[in-house]
Amino acid sequence: MRIGNAALDDETDQKGMIDYAWDHAVISDRLYDEIKSKCNFSAAHPSKACEKVLNEYYDVYYIIDMYSLYTPTCVNANSSRARQLPVTHANPNFFSKFNKWHKRPRGYDPCVSDYTADYLNRPDVQKALHANVTNIPYPWTHCSLNITTWNDSPPSILPVIRKLIAGGLRIWVYSGDTDGRLPVTATRYTLRKLGLNILQDWKPWYNYKQVGGWTVVYNGLVFVTIRGAGHEVPVFAPKQALLLIEHFLIDRNLPSKPF
Repeated sequence: MRIGNAALDDETDQKGMIDYAWDHAVISDRLYDEIKSKCNFSAAHPSKACEKVLNEYYDVYYIIDMYSLYTPTCVNANSSRARQLPVTHANPNFFSKFNKWHKRPRGYDPCVSDYTADYLNRPDVQKALHANVTNIPYPWTHCSLNITTWNDSPPSILPVIRKLIAGGLRIWVYSGDTDGRLPVTATRYTLRKLGLNILQDWKPWYNYKQVGGWTVVYNGLVFVTIRGAGHEVPVFAPKQALLLIEHFLIDRNLPSKPF
């Protein structure tokens, strides 16, 4: 079982987002301190004071891409989806007011979501795919506009992961290290909650002659980071992603030396 840049635990995912933003020079010391003092990420809903400072936090993601901090944003003047604020919180109730994350640009071409949305809304394409046979009155989008009614999301899937580990399933959790939406910081906090013994601590793995990322082998789980990858690892780091899949399928550790 492979889990990539995934929402695993509301509290640590949210805490990790803020810590990652501060550590990567996205937000100021002042804003970081205010969020830490006014927000309780164990709560189901934010307080008014927390909501106010989080609005400041989200402002930065009008101008940079949270899902890939160091790649360009979409500046297509014809795009209705360019420079839209994404929903960026794991807990759907906590941040239900931010409901535009489906509009974010993604991938090496930051406008690719515009292209795919336009393409998949063409009547001839939908006809060829046998899609939209009921003639829905709204356009297809990458994710649903109406996420405010999603009320059955558990606050944590760590109990599920514990059951899978106990059942003997191989589990690899991987994380692109330039993703600010579900950052490597959040995943490390979450895995710490599991309390697993470390069999092999933080070690580099290699993508040919270059370091591809870092890995930790726990008793029952392997954690892998992918250097320079955003939220969708195969989009930003296809070679590293292929190595990851290959080694997972053959149940072999990632290369520990250049090759």
